[in-house]
Amino acid sequence: IELHRMSPDRWVTLRDVYRSTLDPKRIERKLAEVEARVEPPGTLRVPMAAMASHGGELAAWSWRTAGDVARAPDEPALREQLGKLGIAFDVEPPVVGDPARRERLDAIRRWYAQDWQALDPKLRSSIVEGLSVFLSVFDLPDVAAIFCPPRPPDAHGAPADAPAADAAPVVRPLPPLDEVIDAGKVLCLNMPAGTNPALSRAVGVLLKQAWLQTLLRRPAEMARRPGRIWRPAVFLCDEYQSFATVGEDDPAGDEKAFALTRQSRLIPIVATQSISSLRAVLGQSEAWRALLQTLRTRIFLSLGDDSSVQIASALCGQVARMKASYSFSEQTSQATASLLSGAPGGGTGSLGASKSFSERREALFHPRDFALLGNCQAIVLPYDGRRALDARRCYLKPDFLPRDRPYWRAREAGDL
Repeated sequence: IELHRMSPDRWVTLRDVYRSTLDPKRIERKLAEVEARVEPPGTLRVPMAAMASHGGELAAWSWRTAGDVARAPDEPALREQLGKLGIAFDVEPPVVGDPARRERLDAIRRWYAQDWQALDPKLRSSIVEGLSVFLSVFDLPDVAAIFCPPRPPDAHGAPADAPAADAAPVVRPLPPLDEVIDAGKVLCLNMPAGTNPALSRAVGVLLKQAWLQTLLRRPAEMARRPGRIWRPAVFLCDEYQSFATVGEDDPAGDEKAFALTRQSRLIPIVATQSISSLRAVLGQSEAWRALLQTLRTRIFLSLGDDSSVQIASALCGQVARMKASYSFSEQTSQATASLLSGAPGGGTGSLGASKSFSERREALFHPRDFALLGNCQAIVLPYDGRRALDARRCYLKPDFLPRDRPYWRAREAGDL
């Protein structure tokens, strides 16, 4: 990717990365191409009179003529040939390029020669195989036509507000995400998971990461431009368990991004099937807890699995309730029993009853309450921006119902 970024066109797609991963010679050719641009060789300058008399012997090299001299890139073979022909030449030093680009090129060469090539061949094959499983889908023609297009001939392309064509290849590139956010536009991913689940997840995760990383760069811009009013942004994701990623040691996880969203004026809203479905995707680690605690307001609809209802009940906390307990006692001085009927009897007796109260802590909402929630009913853990409020039961009214019809009237009418 860095080699393509240092090229003049600065255009790279996942298809290029996939092909470079499978073909080591492709990386070497790209490295040589970038080296020729970042570190161009010196130039040999020869009089035109000598070129006229020895044009056949020097035709193997590319010459550029300017006035009464001819120039060609400095090469050891060319110097040797000029020495054999007895032609005097001058050496022009190469043009010093950007030092930052040269340092980046040195870093790429060190990685390729001292890191990648030094790996055991079996380990290199294992790494390539792992990348190939993910990137191979982008080499398919129909996928590459949309997600890996060639560089557009016009850098500006079509106007940003122009409607997209109905054809499959979309030639209009996506504008920079910071411009999309600042303009208040809505960016949606229309890609049914049933067509290609692996590709849908890959594209969704890449788009989510790009959106979040663009917004997380906002605090630095806010510090440089304190007088500007920054538009709030929203990240809305349904079936979030299909796109959730956690970083753990890697700083690119969702739990780390969501923890910084308030400073970036970003509101993340995600919906998942259940807590268990989220845990199944994130593995056996405890990263799901770190992700869940970054979501301050939690809305629980009906839950069906025992693990999710237990966790939801624990999150709602416990309350102290007074519980009554009763005890009864009976005493008699001459207790007897009839030998014929077996009925107890006796003399004078006493009967006592007592009632006491004790404080006990129990769940505010029992696990069974989450399983018995009806349509458009929820248990909510709200956060008002300043403090966390107690969990409460809420009744939701869908948007498609009339605004003047209350929840209970809609339920009586059978609309819910």
